[in-house]
Amino acid sequence: MIEAGMASVERDVLHQRALEVPLQAVPWSAVNNRGIELIVRRDDLIDPYQSGNKFYKLFYNLQAAREQGFNQLLSFGGAYSNHLYALAAAGHSSGIATIGVVRGERPAQLSPTLQDAEAWGMQLYFVPRAAYRADNDVLLHQLRASYGNFLLVPEGGSNLLGARGATAMGWAITRQLGDTFDAVCVPCGTGSTLAGLACGLPRDKTALGFSVLKGQGNLGCEINRLSQECLALNADTDPCRVAGAQWRLISGYHGGGYAKKLPPVLRDFWRDFEAETGILLEPVYSLKMFWGIACLAAQGYWSPGTRLVAVHTGGLQGRRGFLPSPV
Repeated sequence: MIEAGMASVERDVLHQRALEVPLQAVPWSAVNNRGIELIVRRDDLIDPYQSGNKFYKLFYNLQAAREQGFNQLLSFGGAYSNHLYALAAAGHSSGIATIGVVRGERPAQLSPTLQDAEAWGMQLYFVPRAAYRADNDVLLHQLRASYGNFLLVPEGGSNLLGARGATAMGWAITRQLGDTFDAVCVPCGTGSTLAGLACGLPRDKTALGFSVLKGQGNLGCEINRLSQECLALNADTDPCRVAGAQWRLISGYHGGGYAKKLPPVLRDFWRDFEAETGILLEPVYSLKMFWGIACLAAQGYWSPGTRLVAVHTGGLQGRRGFLPSPV
């Protein structure tokens, strides 16, 4: 009973933080000219360092580390990884040591992202790209030999705990807007945010995930697995909720793929969007989602009168890898 009560308190804390995120009605000609209303959920403002969806995906992973007695967390990412940046900040603020396994050789000068992570106490372990993509069991054995025991958080926070945290966004949107919206859009990398968001929405609402990956592989299968496990977990922990897990994965707006040089058309869109709306975007996730929304609106994907919610998943620190600014 005590453990159940503590879990309920943790969930209430997460839900309260999610409810405090502002919803911003954004005048934007790309959708307004088609009779579509756009509301941006400003999760980029939820925390200055654990920005956007990273806050939600790390929430229960941090709780698991505390409950299971781990004193350090380990995860993976690139030189401008929003995930590693947020994990380092979270570990620093909560007193848990962090280890970042970074794709590629250590450069002569660290990226601003990794400089910040080291300043927060994260130990960086660089792995050549070929080894990074190789057998994980071998790499994890080497890491445990070097650092001892740790709680492993998958790259991007893509596990059931991460998806469970993301359900708070769907829950909060429903509390904030009731039944006055039609669909929720979110950028999609590993799929855990989309899976969790969908599980937090009512059964008659759909979460639309805009893939930032050029090749999806088994992404759809992973989203389905996480969403089904998340629904089952929600039924156990909060049986009164009526959740749905209706989702759709949308491709074709990746701009060349993950962490690739942006094509001129996408850079132009980036500049024009920020100039018109005043909302800053990061180029790997949120930029591609808004571009996809604009393209689908132009194709008549949504009927006039549609009210869309777009989740700004933060990560603005990643703009530092794409200087100069588009505006």
